[in-house]
Amino acid sequence: MGKIAILPDILCNQIAAGEVVERPAAVVKELVENSIDAGSTRIAVSLIEGGRREISVVDNGCGMSGEDSLLALERHATSKIRSIEDLSAISSLGFRGEALPSIAAVSRFELNACEHGALSGTSIRVEGGVIKEVREKGLPPGTQILVRDLFYCLPARRKFLRKAETELAYITDNFLRVSLANPGIHMQLKSQDRPVYDHPKCEGLLQRARHVVGSQIAGAFSAVDYSSGGVSVSGFLAPPDMQRTNSQGLFLYVNGRSVYDRLLQRAVLTAYEALIPRGKFPVAVLFVSLSPERVDVNVHPAKREVRFRDPGEVSSTVRTALLEALSKIKPKFSFHGPQRQPEIFAHQRPVPFPGAQRADADFFARRSPGGGQPAVPATRVLPAERVASPTEAPPFVEKFSFSSLHLIGQLANSFILLESPDGLVLIDQHAAHERIVFSSLSGKQKKASQLLTLAAVIDLMPKEAVLLESLLPSLCALGFEIEPFGGGSFAIHATPACLAGFKPEEIVRDYLRYAEEECPANEGEIMLGLARTASCHGSVRAGQKLKSEEIKSLLESLDSLDTPFTCPHGRPLSYTLTYDQIFRLFQRT
Repeated sequence: MGKIAILPDILCNQIAAGEVVERPAAVVKELVENSIDAGSTRIAVSLIEGGRREISVVDNGCGMSGEDSLLALERHATSKIRSIEDLSAISSLGFRGEALPSIAAVSRFELNACEHGALSGTSIRVEGGVIKEVREKGLPPGTQILVRDLFYCLPARRKFLRKAETELAYITDNFLRVSLANPGIHMQLKSQDRPVYDHPKCEGLLQRARHVVGSQIAGAFSAVDYSSGGVSVSGFLAPPDMQRTNSQGLFLYVNGRSVYDRLLQRAVLTAYEALIPRGKFPVAVLFVSLSPERVDVNVHPAKREVRFRDPGEVSSTVRTALLEALSKIKPKFSFHGPQRQPEIFAHQRPVPFPGAQRADADFFARRSPGGGQPAVPATRVLPAERVASPTEAPPFVEKFSFSSLHLIGQLANSFILLESPDGLVLIDQHAAHERIVFSSLSGKQKKASQLLTLAAVIDLMPKEAVLLESLLPSLCALGFEIEPFGGGSFAIHATPACLAGFKPEEIVRDYLRYAEEECPANEGEIMLGLARTASCHGSVRAGQKLKSEEIKSLLESLDSLDTPFTCPHGRPLSYTLTYDQIFRLFQRT
């Protein structure tokens, strides 16, 4: 007998199942996607022991005839594609015809299907890939699939399943991602006969997002809607301060398919890179749409990854879409004093805060609708007067300018102190100026250059020299003038005007170190990296004494920015210490 033998079909199916069916979550994902492809408007998933013992998926889709039900259990039997041309233009979630036979090969499997208008349906029972029973049965229209004892015939594989709670967590994550992308379908998830999620049919994505990510985050969402070169990006993103320690709040879809794509995730993180600290992740729901011919979904057995024909264009479009949406987000502040009246002030006559009249009169005069009289009294008073009139609504100003607030001074020559109607505002002068310089360098407008009196020569190692030479066009667009000077040397003739006075060779060396570590993928990321490095060098330092005119100029520049939240490294640049907090410090509440 020869050494090589053809494996039996049952064993082939069980081996193939290992690629498609990794755990109960993969079973739920495949079955729910089949239900969506079948045109279902209602999908109910029920679990026992996190899917280890039982998984049930019931839908009201198109159903199947008896003949199609039997064919669906054969490998590579599918209704989604017919030819090689179809494989290059896939628009459905499923297409391989591997899911049902793979699941049936490693479980006790039952399929019940009935077409709309049919008098009866078909029930098929399979164990370990072997059909045990086929019978006609009265069934409602749609498909019902029951999966029991997953991997019962593969003990070595079954022992690698996690605890029921862990498996349920994986299923929940997949369920929420699918549910979010299909607001027009009523999605239900039960565990141990107890409801876990019940998402009724919604009119739009934002309404479904409230069920998935919560009302607080969904209420702060800003819309994303951008198209370029046949690639469109839509969805919602949360403000930078609503950040997470992992990527679970990042929902990415390509042509309606939930994916875990490194290229897209990198594009998103690059857009947020100057707004959140490294190691943090934003909350966003993004749908990338492009022609099916320009994306290959036949990459991963579980269809979790995709490959783009032009990854650079997709990445650039996603990043640009997010930067445009983020530029429209403005910080919101509610200007009102403490809500509770400290007892110690109850008997005292209200008096103005020092300097309050000058700050408030100027501030509210600028913000009043008519531009004339202040919208509220110019003199701010202690809490006793505010709580004396409970029917009076606290003044609310959605947006404000830092430069309009009363300047108190500097603290430790590092922080700018401002008095606002809400409390004490502290601004990190270095972080604020970093953001200003970064914005001026990363903008689309042409950058002004400052010629050096004497060219600075920088000597580099061979690898650094090759890298710098490839970056010369981007450096030129940023405002640098650099040319090769022979060997590994380069002459720097000019720098961006906003960096005048700083050593250009140090800026270039620091960026080369960043470029080697981060490996920027395209010109947009290179420009952001350059701007981030240069802004750190060209900013006002902590411990630097500033004149009142310099502080005022810095605040006015900060007001002109689209995203005055953080420094380019993601650290906050301002903080408000409210009057409530101050009173509590002195036990006055």
